[in-house]
Amino acid sequence: MTASTSVKIGIIDFNPDQNPDRREYIRRIGALIPEKIKYEGVHFRDEVNFSDYNALILSGSKLSATDYQKMVRCNSVEGADYESVDKVAKLLSNYQGPMFGICFGSQLMAHIMGGNLGKLEQTEAGYLEHQLTEEGKKDVVFGNLSETFFGAHMHTDFVKTLPQDKQVKEGSIIATRNNMIHIYKVICQNGAVRYGVQAHPEMSNNKDATFLVSVNQTWLEDKLGKSEYNNALIIPSNADYQLAQTITRFAELIR
Repeated sequence: MTASTSVKIGIIDFNPDQNPDRREYIRRIGALIPEKIKYEGVHFRDEVNFSDYNALILSGSKLSATDYQKMVRCNSVEGADYESVDKVAKLLSNYQGPMFGICFGSQLMAHIMGGNLGKLEQTEAGYLEHQLTEEGKKDVVFGNLSETFFGAHMHTDFVKTLPQDKQVKEGSIIATRNNMIHIYKVICQNGAVRYGVQAHPEMSNNKDATFLVSVNQTWLEDKLGKSEYNNALIIPSNADYQLAQTITRFAELIR
């Protein structure tokens, strides 16, 4: 079903250190939403009524969803940024509509629906390859991708197990990388469909494919070493840029 002009999507920016006039994630994500569909960018510190939106897109962040999950499980959420994340997470737990989570947003969405998060031994960065699962090949949003496709990455946290709380009717793995969950899909009891994507579709184009790597050069060189950092800047010769289309397809399904 194609979206109508009355549809409005909220894009939640979880980056703590961007000024309001430099919402890069919102700009990039918004550019992939069809012109006929309205969207609004909101910051995770803002007071927002999420029920005003027909769907939500949750951005990436420099914050750690795994650290936040540990805080929640220890009943001790500390720091102003994580207190704001906690407030948003509680609101999202009551949200009834479709969602599309990207990197941190994917992890946070998994957490609020009962999934488990983990942390890699080494940060994963670069324009990297993924494999569609059989479920992924049949999916209305991701099924048009090639069986092997590429996406922009920079993350240490990951979704370890699929969401499984009482609001989840069924969950499936849409794509993997190194046999780990990289895209998942959840159908809620009320029929709302939610996607979590570890890569950044809004960066998966020939201009921004290694943006996350280059903009974090100092930090990544320290974490990975100079040689591995330079490797992360290399775009494979067989790379494609199809993943960006999935934000557009998700938006077109909202009604």
